[in-house]
Amino acid sequence: MAQDESTIRFGTTEPLDPRRDVALGPLTFRVEGGNLRRLAWRGTEVVRGLSAPIRDESWGTWTEEDASEEAEDGPGRFRLSRRFTAAHGALAGRLEIVAEARNDAGRVEAQLSLSAIRDLPVSRAGFCLLHPVAGVAGQGLRVTHPGGAMEDTAFPPSISPGQPVLDIEILSHRVGATQVEIRFDGEVFEMEDQRNWGDASYKTYCRPLRLPTPYTLPAGETVSQRITITLGDAEEAAVEATGSEGPVEARMPDLLLAAEPGWLRPGGPFPASGLLLRLRAESLEGATLSEVAETLAQGGTLDIEAVVPAEADPTEALDSLARRLAQAGLHPRHVIALPEAYLKSYQPDGTWPGEPSPETCAEAATLAFPEARIGLGMLTNFTELNRRPVPEGLGQYVTHGSSAIVHAADDASVLETLEALPQVFADARRIAGARALRLGLVSIGMRSNPYGAGLAANPDYGRRTMTAQDPRQKGLLAAAYAIAAASAAARAGAEAMALASPAGPFGITGNDGEARPILHTLVALHALLGRAVHVDPVPGLHGFGWETGAVLANTTLDPVTVPASFPTGAILSPATAQAARDPTWLAHAAGALPEQVLLGPCDCLFAGDAAQSL
Repeated sequence: MAQDESTIRFGTTEPLDPRRDVALGPLTFRVEGGNLRRLAWRGTEVVRGLSAPIRDESWGTWTEEDASEEAEDGPGRFRLSRRFTAAHGALAGRLEIVAEARNDAGRVEAQLSLSAIRDLPVSRAGFCLLHPVAGVAGQGLRVTHPGGAMEDTAFPPSISPGQPVLDIEILSHRVGATQVEIRFDGEVFEMEDQRNWGDASYKTYCRPLRLPTPYTLPAGETVSQRITITLGDAEEAAVEATGSEGPVEARMPDLLLAAEPGWLRPGGPFPASGLLLRLRAESLEGATLSEVAETLAQGGTLDIEAVVPAEADPTEALDSLARRLAQAGLHPRHVIALPEAYLKSYQPDGTWPGEPSPETCAEAATLAFPEARIGLGMLTNFTELNRRPVPEGLGQYVTHGSSAIVHAADDASVLETLEALPQVFADARRIAGARALRLGLVSIGMRSNPYGAGLAANPDYGRRTMTAQDPRQKGLLAAAYAIAAASAAARAGAEAMALASPAGPFGITGNDGEARPILHTLVALHALLGRAVHVDPVPGLHGFGWETGAVLANTTLDPVTVPASFPTGAILSPATAQAARDPTWLAHAAGALPEQVLLGPCDCLFAGDAAQSL
């Protein structure tokens, strides 16, 4: 049965929040579902977003219920009044935003009240303001603390593992030729570097992380907060180049397929150099080993991510694992062993788990797998690696994974994480030092939750944070995302990465074996293995180019028109989605391309011999 365009692009028919673009002279922004996005002054983005998420006990986000709003839009002034409930009616909220602008000054005031109808445990409830990275990273920042004390500091250029600014009342800084002042009232705010989680922003939020979580909003209590943003003209601030833009020549990383019990499909498509298998060191089903062996029988290597349970002795557990793998004829090429406690996250200055440590497990893995290269790092996000960098002189590679839906799950926020990945991977490359950087699963959905009890259930496949069941893994967005993530990894010099799995929530095929769009992305990228390629060769698109072909993705929510660099190729789009359910589609999809190629949101272009990659 033919799918509608929304399902093809995003894997879901869930309706999007209505968008309202507001222009008040030099002040522009977008209002979307009660969130303010892309606040700009004279075309320069000065605030990435303003929202008021309600985080549950596991840091998942409660969705709004029964939302209603009124808006007034007049000359030089905009007002939004929004009422909503959350947490099955446990919380009643009201948001008021008033924006005003003259030719020389702009002002935005947002007021929030949250009233608990009954006791509600939360991890966070209040305003979060996002600062953009472009034009801000490394720039000076004046902080006014409660009580009036001032501090001059700067937005971190490299990704800060902790909170770069604490106890905030007012922030003053420049973005280009714009002077920005932001005042926070009603709570103590602090800042964190959200690039740790792949978000392209710094976040000023409440309440402080030094306070215990989760905490309870008692019935009858009302939280009241206000943020005031004042904008004006200033002398242009000098901005250092980040080095993450413009085409560069790089080597295509090895592509692996992430796997664990239940994610294998022997005999299915396998556009990868090997498997990246995660398992608990003390318990591996024989059926899983058989599926691994059958999968790799068609060619491919095995890498292992071994989780060592807290009660296990690392040496005994890894020796046993090595024997069972060898008995099945499986000899891993790369091994990282990590204590189970390190699947959770800890603050840089917090209390970390004791023995066994990652270093102890690495030493045990060296003895158990003498022929393998041994890795260190984390099996979760860059956050955890950045908070506990691996010591020099141990292991042959460093690793971490990435998920795009830690903090927000709307399509725009997911795609914005692609702005941060080049810096994330560059900082991981720096931490690795002389060792290789081999990335784990880089995906939209979340494989495990380091910040709470578990992943969020998502049986209806909606746009939710912190879930493995993200609908976009089945759509064009995942295919485009994978191309862009691979280009960021290549730019950083990563040796290998995983972008999907054979089956399961991150699978390249569905339950009935039909191809998902990301399969064709991996087919084309895997054909570039070991090849020197030009990264992001076409402005406005992400991807790879070489003398005889190109793989490019439109990673925006708007259509893009680009010149065709080659006379033939194929476009993965809603128009070709039905045919592309055939896993071999790319091998016979090439046709004549027009001189100007129109790529819709998240469409992918396979030009020249990229359309003959199978």
